[in-house]
Amino acid sequence: MTTGQSNRFSRRTFHSGAGKTFFALAAPAVTAGLWARNRALAAVDEPLPRRVLGRTGIELTTMTLGTAPCGLSPQIPVDEIGRIVLRAIELGINSVDTAPAYVKSEEAIGKVLGPHRKDVFLATKVFAKTVEEAEKTLTRSFRLLRTDYLDLVYYHSVGDYEPEAALAENGVFPWLVKQKQAGKFRFLGISGHHRPGRFIPYLETGEVDVLLTVVNFVDRHTYNFEEKVLPLARKQNVGIVAMKVFGGARRSAGSYQNPKCPPELDTQYLESAIRYALGIPGVATLNLGAHNSQQVEENVRMVKSYRPLSPEEEKELLALGKKLAESWGEHFGPVTS
Repeated sequence: MTTGQSNRFSRRTFHSGAGKTFFALAAPAVTAGLWARNRALAAVDEPLPRRVLGRTGIELTTMTLGTAPCGLSPQIPVDEIGRIVLRAIELGINSVDTAPAYVKSEEAIGKVLGPHRKDVFLATKVFAKTVEEAEKTLTRSFRLLRTDYLDLVYYHSVGDYEPEAALAENGVFPWLVKQKQAGKFRFLGISGHHRPGRFIPYLETGEVDVLLTVVNFVDRHTYNFEEKVLPLARKQNVGIVAMKVFGGARRSAGSYQNPKCPPELDTQYLESAIRYALGIPGVATLNLGAHNSQQVEENVRMVKSYRPLSPEEEKELLALGKKLAESWGEHFGPVTS
């Protein structure tokens, strides 16, 4: 699939295809620092790079717009969320993530996406323990998003469900498989933040197309999806989307509901966090949430400036992550049942 083809997701195409911690990374030489700054400046005018989302074959920009922060904040109106979405599209982002739980997000996307629908890979989620709940929430998502098809639906927060019940013949996951087969959406994913062991049975079904999960250099030492789950996903060529790259919204500052809430990671480490996540084998795109258009612009700038970590940088970054993990703890939920 060429880049020119990959950003068009029309229904026709679908059906025809069926506090602060001080830590400094190893100081670079002056020439290396100048090179990095010049590269960052040059990247401003470059298009966002794209990577193939595993076996879906779809080329996504290496940044996906996450709409949890703006959707969950009571102080950000629907129309402003719509403007944030449009700014992301204007900046070249071709992937947008939402969920019913993000309060105003689906409604806002539905109001502005129409003219851009064929150019955007749209993902939403189902968070339900029964088929009845799943059917109700998915129907509502279609209505609010004002679309007759979805590119990707995640069974969300699978760490919250007992796999035996969710995967049973009358469980939600088999029902979602049937909805995909019926043409309601193109790809089926699973997502979640904790209990990595519960992800394995879903992947073993062979029905998972995309995995959305926590990937950051701090939680590597707590949840460690990188070593516990991602190897199996890669083996099956499941597309990997990294979220919580900055550790999520800072809990002590009100989390997503506060439109001025910073991420858990201090600002000085954000670019390193992006370099870490994009350097994980199999990761196609980073789901980066935003409260405003300025944050989207800054995230795009950092993603465009990506360069791999050197072995020494990675070693020191993981050492920092280990120290921070001691204070963060199990902030997304328990590691095991």
